Amino acid sequence: MNFIFTFLIVLFTSFYVFAIDTKSEQAVVIDFNTGEVLFNKNADVKVPPASMTKIMTVYAVFDRINKTDLSIKDKCKISAKAYKMGGSRTFLEIDDKVSIDELLKGIIVQSGNDASVAIAECLAGTEADFAKLMNVYAKKIGMNNSNFINASGWPDENHYSTVFDLSLLSNDLIKNFPKLYEYFNIREFSYNDINQSNRNRLLSDVEGVDGLKTGFTKKSGWGVAGSALRDSRRITVVINGANSSRSRLNESSNLINWAFSQTSEKKLITKGEIIKNVDVWLGNQSTINLVSSKDILSILSFDQLQLIKTTISYKKPISAPITKNDILGSMLIDIPGKKIIKVDLIAEVNINEINPLYKIFAVIKYLIFGTSLDAIKE
Repeated sequence: MNFIFTFLIVLFTSFYVFAIDTKSEQAVVIDFNTGEVLFNKNADVKVPPASMTKIMTVYAVFDRINKTDLSIKDKCKISAKAYKMGGSRTFLEIDDKVSIDELLKGIIVQSGNDASVAIAECLAGTEADFAKLMNVYAKKIGMNNSNFINASGWPDENHYSTVFDLSLLSNDLIKNFPKLYEYFNIREFSYNDINQSNRNRLLSDVEGVDGLKTGFTKKSGWGVAGSALRDSRRITVVINGANSSRSRLNESSNLINWAFSQTSEKKLITKGEIIKNVDVWLGNQSTINLVSSKDILSILSFDQLQLIKTTISYKKPISAPITKNDILGSMLIDIPGKKIIKVDLIAEVNINEINPLYKIFAVIKYLIFGTSLDAIKE
């Protein structure tokens, strides 16, 4: 027989219910620590990633630096193809020998298409072969709706990604290359006596932002991947399809500030926390505590915090013998707008079965009084 015990927890009932939206065509907001999606608008729609492609280009370079003897001091020779690249440029010259360090700054700060091609050729021989490497990384990261044809984001109908995939890439880069990630926080860079400021205005306009990359093509509109750290919490936002650079800044900053001000990380349950005390049948203890098998963390908006429903279920009666950490039941946590969370409830301690003589008295007592035998120690 299944016994289901249901109770309701009401938290923060005085909080104002806050909603968020964006004028951007696509957007996603991710909590870095938990990986939870806090906001999603067309996040899985395939779009031209434009210069946000360069996050993947840099990712591949960072990984090579970490795992091989490649150094940021190593130099790459600039090809005619790299030199002739249109769009945003680092102003490289043919046959110049440019360090990996300078090329990375040219890619990240100036969004140089020439620097992107140069570093791709330097590491893989050709840009096409480097793009194959980019796709290997994409698959490994879980970017299931992305395909890269080039290192710069130059328009191509077979070159696409999604804002969700780009958020996975951004967070994976931050996690795996924390020191090298500091390149994305460089505010200006000069090459060939030409000084340029970082195009990511979030760096100067929004508290805690320390990366990542802007992008624009006529087909994709204005986009940006941005990440901000405040105290110990990081939020990553990727938007695309804004109608101007000003709108891109406003929409992305609004989402970042909303995430920090209107959502918070809550520990709903602690591992080992007592959830319910239940009767034990024919054991040397009459009851046992059902405890949580794990910590449960969740990112919640204030409206979600107002009403959380939890349901506990377990078999009744629970019969001895019982071994510590046996799964004896479960708890479902129902949070509006989120998938139901299931938590196994486990035995807190060992409970032995009583000896056969006491079993007879226990059965008699149950038949007469409808209750189990009080704890009897052998």
